[in-house]
Order: sequence, then C-alpha cells, then structure tokens
Amino acid sequence: MAKRQRKRTTSGQQQEEESGQFEWIPLWGWILIFLAPLALSEFMFYKAGRSFSMVMFPVAWIGFWFWMMHRSGWPILKKGSKKQEEKGE
Repeated sequence: MAKRQRKRTTSGQQQEEESGQFEWIPLWGWILIFLAPLALSEFMFYKAGRSFSMVMFPVAWIGFWFWMMHRSGWPILKKGSKKQEEKGE
C-alpha cells in the first residue's frame, strides 16, 4: 500500500516537473511549432507534385499532435486556462 502511494506521489511530482519544463513557451510559440513544419512540408510536396502526400501528411501530423496532447493531458491548453483564471480572480 505504501508503495502505491509513493508511486502516485512520484508520478504526480514528475508531471508537475514535466509541465514546468515548457512553461516558457507561449501559446503562439506552440502554434508556430505546429504550423511551420506543416507549411514547409506542404510546399515541398506541392513542388514535387506529390498530391497524395499533400493530403496524407496533414492528417498524420494532426493525428500525431492530437495523440501527444491527449496522452500528456493537454498541458499547453491547461496552462492558458490557468492564466485566464488568475486574471479573472
């Protein structure tokens, strides 16, 4: 029983530390990190004439980001909502 509590405490502390790692990146920075590779790859596929890749890459890219955000608990969006709550108080 004590081991479970230690594991929960450790995992909770790890989540706080991991979410704190990227707090310095503003929301517009995350949007840029998301859109820049997407735009560059679309341009590359357009120049190469790869229409199938122009459709499939954005689907895979959005799916990848959705899964990573879902898996991590949506920390980027939670950070923005915390700031709004602080301003409202």
